[in-house]
Amino acid sequence: MATDHAGITQAPGALPIVGHLFPLLRDPLHFLKTLPSYGDLVQIRLGPQRAVVVCRPDLVQDVLLQDRIFDKGGPIIERVGNALGAGIASCPHSAHRRQRRSLQPAFSRASLREYAAIMTEQIDVLTSGWGDGRTVDAGAQMYGLASETISRTLFTADAARPAVDTVTVCLPDIFRGIYQQAVLPPLLRRLPLPSNRRYERARNRAWAAVSKTIGLYRQDGKNHGDVLSMLLATRDDAGEALGDAEIHAQIMTLLVAGIDTTAVALTWAVHLLCQYPDVQERLRSHTAKVLGTRTATWDDLPQLDLARRVVTETLRLYPPGWLFTRTTTTEARLADAVIPPDTTLVYSPYLMHHDARFNPRPDRFDPDRWLPEHPHERGAFIPFGGGARKCIGDNYAMNLATLALATIVTRWRLSHGNLQPPRVEPRMTLSPHQVQVRVECLDRASA
Repeated sequence: MATDHAGITQAPGALPIVGHLFPLLRDPLHFLKTLPSYGDLVQIRLGPQRAVVVCRPDLVQDVLLQDRIFDKGGPIIERVGNALGAGIASCPHSAHRRQRRSLQPAFSRASLREYAAIMTEQIDVLTSGWGDGRTVDAGAQMYGLASETISRTLFTADAARPAVDTVTVCLPDIFRGIYQQAVLPPLLRRLPLPSNRRYERARNRAWAAVSKTIGLYRQDGKNHGDVLSMLLATRDDAGEALGDAEIHAQIMTLLVAGIDTTAVALTWAVHLLCQYPDVQERLRSHTAKVLGTRTATWDDLPQLDLARRVVTETLRLYPPGWLFTRTTTTEARLADAVIPPDTTLVYSPYLMHHDARFNPRPDRFDPDRWLPEHPHERGAFIPFGGGARKCIGDNYAMNLATLALATIVTRWRLSHGNLQPPRVEPRMTLSPHQVQVRVECLDRASA
């Protein structure tokens, strides 16, 4: 095991030209979990490019909190920018504050309360539409729920619906392509490989749909009371309107993040409740006392603490966003290491969440680890990032997931039966592949 700079060790197994490409494509989660054994800062190779993986929570927090020094950048963020544009998820520090300020009203407490009423309606439609004894594709169901909710909360005009539907269909290929291209050497990204072509087709199709929607909104000139109307009416500090490129990037980012991450988290939660029927029964008993036979609402959220802990524990085990990159803008120090300018840093919520030093029994599904009396290591739980760049939609996603999960278990018993458990498919999000669930209608009176 070699050392490049003081305090930074090198992960073994890098090959010429491709670096650690094969473990990053074949089994990246296992590869990541091996890195802390080499040190707190471990250099890996993404093709010919070197990157330093940060393997300790307090150091990850230093990276997240010092976003001027550790700016958005590196191969993953570059590919996110290529896919979505320079929106709030990928813009540099210099543009972030203005962009976040323009979007913040859409995620105020008052707005979230309004969205929750729509979430309740959509959850009721979902949970009323299953048949007793039927096997459902949980992923498809949760994608449908997230997509319908987005289309009625953040993008309400009829003109926006085709863009929501198109982006939903294109998401798997876009997120698969972002990750694959981030770890591929630049030469392979440019080749007409089937995976590259699928990514480009999906990206171009989604971009065209969003561009058309922006044009339709501009033509009718109406205020639809949604995020796109808000962005079109926004003026910067100089009184200038936002350009189409920035509006396009924000819409793409909100659609992609709002649909995929919530749907992925809910799908994993359903799977885990199938795996742990005792937790499912306990959750059912708890939520039934709160809801009776109702669909969960905004006013129920403070009492749905167990459902929220189930969602939180799901995000620990399977954080949708599992791998991110940053770039140093100047010489920086982490622990005892001096990091040169223009160094790519990698941090992984999955790695932090599964490190037994900071999360005891990390592979065990235990919602009670999130009870207030249980202490947690600073920075060892980061499903939504941290610092000024923390996900702007974290409360939106948590509310939808909590309301949906609480309602589902009061109405349906979930099981995998003899079906195979899903395999993990690392894309830009940590996605489950084909979660088939048998749903059994419960006697509402006894629930």
